[in-house]
Amino acid sequence: MRYRAVFPILIIVFALSGCTLSTINPVKKSRIDNIHHTQILFFSDENQIDQEAPYYDALLDLEKDYPEQIDKMKVYANKEGWEDEIETVPTLMVVDERHVVVKIEGCVKEKEDIIKPLQHVLSK
Repeated sequence: MRYRAVFPILIIVFALSGCTLSTINPVKKSRIDNIHHTQILFFSDENQIDQEAPYYDALLDLEKDYPEQIDKMKVYANKEGWEDEIETVPTLMVVDERHVVVKIEGCVKEKEDIIKPLQHVLSK
């Protein structure tokens, strides 16, 4: 008779001993996750303005064919808050549907090195 009372208690103890309390770490959301359309992002640094000349030249040329996209471009004075996506400035990045589709970073010598990849993406 005592075994009938002890047996259910043992089953409960064994079942509960497999359960542990764990904390769920919140997933760090990327700022890219908030972009649901095609967006051009330009990260600049006034201390490195000499490296940015090809970027400005390329953007001026692209504005002729893609005025709406260039007008909606977001410009950031630094990479604060974007450290997971940006390693250096200047950086020009195109995000589409929460995915980076083009990223051009650092010193670029020719504006064509910027124009060609952006034309490929913006023409779609």
